[in-house]
Amino acid sequence: MLPNRFRMTPQRMAILAEVQSAERHLTAAEIFERVRRKYPTIAYGTVYRTLHLLAKHGLIQEYPFGDSASRFDRRTDRHDHVHCVRCGELVDVEVPIALLARQVAAEQTGFRILDHQTVFTGICPTCQEQRGLDELGRTGTRR
Repeated sequence: MLPNRFRMTPQRMAILAEVQSAERHLTAAEIFERVRRKYPTIAYGTVYRTLHLLAKHGLIQEYPFGDSASRFDRRTDRHDHVHCVRCGELVDVEVPIALLARQVAAEQTGFRILDHQTVFTGICPTCQEQRGLDELGRTGTRR
């Protein structure tokens, strides 16, 4: 169900559709490139502002990573992620014990916890493999 709080233009629908159909968490630039295939005159700023609007209204989620590009997720339910610090890949992961962390945080601080996200950081298998290749060099021997 779409909120009635803002006008859902064809461009906004296309942006939302790209996020919802993506098999992974995309950056604004990646979404822009995909939407531009259908709407060649769409501006990057339009895509960027629309993504934030859609996130504000709970239709998608945004995961900002400091100096790295934010990633956008079609899932709006509470779930956890693993983030690659080398390539920026963001992957959903189901961690039932993370719900216990919410309870512990509330008990230790007195806060009424409204929501939480757990993001594990590491190096993805592709980057690990690439690093191994980089260390071996072209001859197959370690540098």
